[in-house]
Amino acid sequence: MITDFALYLVDPDANILKRRIALAAVDKLCISNLSDNFFAIIVPTEYDCLMASTRKKEIVGIIVKAIKSTSEYEPEVASSNRYIVSREHLICPSNSHDLF
Repeated sequence: MITDFALYLVDPDANILKRRIALAAVDKLCISNLSDNFFAIIVPTEYDCLMASTRKKEIVGIIVKAIKSTSEYEPEVASSNRYIVSREHLICPSNSHDLF
């Protein structure tokens, strides 16, 4: 679920909140160029979130729109064919460009 101020990751089977991510904490969004449904939410102050959805482009677009509607900040949206897992964060070697 995406609101004006946060993303809520909910387990639909157990009907429990798994994580709340403040939109102000989102630094970057990474979207896969492949048809693998993966995208990542980069949150430097916490841990990053790798997700999969058949509607990844729509979700990333809505997140960007929600962030822009409540602040002057626009997160970087990077596209890549790979993600690198480091000790601290996910790294997506980016081909950064405006996807939205």
